[in-house]
Amino acid sequence: MSLRLLLRLNYLVFSGILFFTGCASFSGSAPAELSPSQLENLRNSNANYLLSGRILFKHPEGKQSGELALQISRNSELKLSIFTPLVGSLIYELRAGKKKFLILNYQEKNFVLADNNQQVRQTWLGMDISLTELKWLILGQIPEKTPNWQRKKLADGELLLTQGSAEIRLRFNASGQIESMHKSLEGLLEYQAKIPLYQKHYNLPFPRKISIEDYSGTNKWLMVFNEIETPSGTMKTLDFTPPPDMQPLLRDQ
Repeated sequence: MSLRLLLRLNYLVFSGILFFTGCASFSGSAPAELSPSQLENLRNSNANYLLSGRILFKHPEGKQSGELALQISRNSELKLSIFTPLVGSLIYELRAGKKKFLILNYQEKNFVLADNNQQVRQTWLGMDISLTELKWLILGQIPEKTPNWQRKKLADGELLLTQGSAEIRLRFNASGQIESMHKSLEGLLEYQAKIPLYQKHYNLPFPRKISIEDYSGTNKWLMVFNEIETPSGTMKTLDFTPPPDMQPLLRDQ
């Protein structure tokens, strides 16, 4: 079976799974109650998160779809792993920290290792979405203070964040959670994100579905989460060393 046919079949399976599981609830163990300080930590994004679900990930080097495992540490490191539906083999992984950016393609046996900056994200993700912005969307909220962004409340209730030539407009639902987010660079739309559905975890709302799409509509993340955990302690620091059996991927290949 060709890789193109396999990806098409994976996409059809994934689309069907999304349709039938869109309204399921979060699972996983949760304590009977949390202390006020623990709840405040969760609300302020000061926690480690492990999420699982399903994903469709379209980017400049192709399309991946399957089971999703997502790890976000309180130190703002992110690891996104994609597994084949039903079989469960690891096929793709994205690791991002404040300084480093690593893509591992286990099917093609290649990798991308670069500095985590705007140009790299636009080249390999098809849009400039930073680790901080992605974390806001995954948690469905932004911190009360964003030191690197100037904040302005607009007349229509939206929040405008400005940093140099970048602007982010956020619209919130009736519960104060992110409903949509648009980012522009030098006045041009970079991406738009929507969160149409939330579910409860620890009696707090977390996104159930997230859609992120670049200005052209050709690059997209569609994620549906069905489980979330907030483990205590310290998460292991991500390793940005590529496996020895993989080769570096050049952009013009």
